[in-house]
Amino acid sequence: MALIIKHPHNYLCTFEKTDKHTDFHSIIYILSSSKYKTLLTTDAPIYQDTLRDFWANVSIEEQNNEPFGITYKVGGELVAITPTTISTTFEINDLAGKTSFLKNEFQTELIERGYDELLNKATMYKPNFPPPMKFLFHTLLTCLSNKITAFNEMPLKILYLGYAILTNTGFNYSQLLFADLVNNLKNIKNEKNVATSGCDIRI
Repeated sequence: MALIIKHPHNYLCTFEKTDKHTDFHSIIYILSSSKYKTLLTTDAPIYQDTLRDFWANVSIEEQNNEPFGITYKVGGELVAITPTTISTTFEINDLAGKTSFLKNEFQTELIERGYDELLNKATMYKPNFPPPMKFLFHTLLTCLSNKITAFNEMPLKILYLGYAILTNTGFNYSQLLFADLVNNLKNIKNEKNVATSGCDIRI
């Protein structure tokens, strides 16, 4: 039976410049020169069956009640996923970077790059950027975010990543990717516990 690809988590950047869209050439150059280029261009298809098997059999390794690794058996061999393995695999070299930025720090930079709305909300929105910046964040959202809907709302980690790429500031994106895996696994386990608890709740 053929494996079925899990969509829409398989979008890749090609960094192709065309004479028709010269306004985006500067952003294409910034992305292609970024340390995150491998993350954006690696062809790593995700299949529905293997994805279900992964989440059903993966486990969290903890030290002092803090997760430091995720382990999973592939073909009988134990594979460990850590921030270090993520950083090494995708050649990011980002472990020395920050995991967050001050709000004023990244918002000031994005306003200077054309964000057009009063920042009286915690959320920033993609349509309020000029076209080149909109292209930058749409690329990050479709290639690196776990969002599958509502692409106009900008998750904080994507804002951080965009800021880090634009300013060449150290940012530990590998740690945030690892945290996403841990949180997803915990949510799946909680859902299983609720489903098997035998509780009959009616409102």
